[in-house]
Order: sequence, then structure tokens, then C-alpha cells
Amino acid sequence: MKKLTWMVSISVAAFALASCGNNGKYKKTEGGMEYMIIGNGKGDTIAYGEVMKFHFAQKYKDSMMKNTYSQPPQYQAVDSSQLPPPYFVIFKQVRKGDSIVTRILTDSVFKGGMGMMPPEFKKGEYLFTTFKVLDILKSDSAQADFAKEMQKFHEQDSIHAIAQMAEDDKILQDYFTANNIKPVKTEEGTYVEVQQEGGEPAKDGQIVSVKYTGRFLNGEPFDSNVDSSFHHTDPFTLTIGRGGAIRGFDDGLKLLGKGAKGRLFIPSALGYGSQGSGKIKPNTNLIFDIEVLDVKDAPAPQQPAQPSVAPKKK
Repeated sequence: MKKLTWMVSISVAAFALASCGNNGKYKKTEGGMEYMIIGNGKGDTIAYGEVMKFHFAQKYKDSMMKNTYSQPPQYQAVDSSQLPPPYFVIFKQVRKGDSIVTRILTDSVFKGGMGMMPPEFKKGEYLFTTFKVLDILKSDSAQADFAKEMQKFHEQDSIHAIAQMAEDDKILQDYFTANNIKPVKTEEGTYVEVQQEGGEPAKDGQIVSVKYTGRFLNGEPFDSNVDSSFHHTDPFTLTIGRGGAIRGFDDGLKLLGKGAKGRLFIPSALGYGSQGSGKIKPNTNLIFDIEVLDVKDAPAPQQPAQPSVAPKKK
């Protein structure tokens, strides 16, 4: 709760300052990014090459675009060769415990070939990013600290996933009842509705090509290689059991063969989990409409050529 409290309070402070103009509280980099360092930290400022351990949250108006508070901390060496100039200017001033607020006009974010501005963004508005500096580490100790944080995260995430699976299953069962769906459940926990039978189901190590549309339970699509509005219409190809897709997608395909059509109902713990991804919020159950275009064996690995040995002269 402390992390969430900090994130909300620092964001509220940033918006309050923005609504009153900068009032001399923001400084500006040469690239036009404005920033404010809230100096709650102690000790020396970070030295060149040292590593900043931090969390961040990014907001546009009232929408949270991204935050890392449900993930392991981020690590960044403060090195001019690794950081864009505005961030190097800002980060080299911080101490452990400091908070940073940056703001940049949407006009600046999307200029210079950085892609089209999404329709929800308006010119003249600010994109805010807030950072909390958790620690400053020497480069030789940062890797060990990262490994420790990852281990702690995976332990906590595994405990959370067990409880989440039960919650996901209840949500999906209610959905099936409401929509008169009778899917088959795999051992891992993916639900599969076979709408058109195909060939022999795919096995670990086989290569599968599919057409798909991913949707939320409310029917809203979030990705597709069938709908051209998602800008990729090539078949999606993966090798079963090799981690080429989220676990539930890989798992569900094992009940479908070449020519099959069906739907995969993927609990969040077998999808994008507690972190989410892009439009997919944390702990979100997903539906994939699937058409299996092909299932084939992976090519046998080539044997290295044996060197030729000339016969010895007698």
C-alpha cells in the first residue's frame, strides 16, 4: 500500500502544479522536457556509471498509461552513452529516496517520426511520468540485487497465481453458464471450445500456424491477424512447448489439429498474469478465436558435416 499511496500522491501533486502553471517549480531540458526533483533523499547524488533502482508511473490526464509497481524494480545505469540526453541530465542529479516528476507536451512526444498521435491524445496536453528512486547501486552489485528482486517477485507471483486461478475459474464458469458454452478444460487450466474438428491435435515440438482474434470477455478485440485494422495479417506460427506464446494459448492449441476452428478461454494466470500487457490489464481473462491453418513436424536438426579423411599412403 505504501507504493500505491506514493504513486497516487505524487501524481496528484504533479497535476496540481501543472494546473497552476509551472510557478518556477519545473526546470526544462534542452529537448523541452520539464522536470522537478522532490528532494526527500539522503546522501550523495548518483555518480557517473552507478545504477539507479526505481519504480515509475506514467499518466495522461486521468488515465494510467503504464506503471511498474506490480513488477520488479527497474534498473538503469546513469551513463550518457545509455540514456537519452534529457534523462541523463535529470537522473544525474538524484539521490536515494528522491522523487522525480517529468512532463512533456504530447506535441513533442509524437513529433519527428515517433508515430501518429493516438486519438485520445490532444495537442497542448502533458504526459506526466513520476519516478521513485529506491536505491543507488554500484555497477558490480546491481546484478546481484536484480537477481534477488526477481526471485522475490516470482515467489510472490506464484502464491498470487494460485489464488488468482480459483478466481479466474469462477469468472469463466459464470461466463460459460450465461452463454451456454460447454468447453473442455486442459490439465493446465485452459478451456477449449472445438467448433470444427480438424486433424490430429498438435504435439510438443510441432510447428503450428494459426489465424486468431483475441478478445476480452465483453467481446472487445485487442489483437488479431484476421482484422486488418490491427496491421498484421500474416499467419502466426509457433512451435508448441517452446514458449512462443502465452501459456494458455500454447496449451489450448494441443486440443486442435490442422483445419480445426475453436475458441480458447484463457485464465489470466495462463495469460499476461498480474502484470498485464498494453491494453490487457492485470489479471484479465482472455478469449482467442482460432483457425489452425497447418500443423507440421519441425525439421530434423542438420548433422554437422564429417571432415573427409584422405587414405594414408601405403
